[in-house]
Amino acid sequence: MPSSSHKNNTAHSHSQPAKNGKFVFVKSEYKIIKVKFEDILFCEGLKDYTQIYIKGKSDPILTLNNLKSFLSRLPTEEFMRVHRSYIVSISHIDSIARNEIYIGKKIIPIGETFKDDFYEMVESNS
Repeated sequence: MPSSSHKNNTAHSHSQPAKNGKFVFVKSEYKIIKVKFEDILFCEGLKDYTQIYIKGKSDPILTLNNLKSFLSRLPTEEFMRVHRSYIVSISHIDSIARNEIYIGKKIIPIGETFKDDFYEMVESNS
């Protein structure tokens, strides 16, 4: 018998996890929207929904996802929960004063529970 059957020549492709570190797909109303992490300014939680505020867009994207589960889809080195109703993009923080974070025209409160972790992050990036 001629041995023309080569060994399976498929290279072992190490499949990477779905998280690519650049964007997340968000279901909003009847669409699925690709949201780049770098464009997210901050997220605001409203009971079972999360509003995602995007750079250059006046209206937020509303997704049926509570804040906690949405946070789990964001890279921890770029985003931080600072209040029970808010997640901020660390790179988009303009300034911090009196336990408030300023991102553009928006003022986001820093919650008591999240204060220590937040100021620790600020300190380590100062």
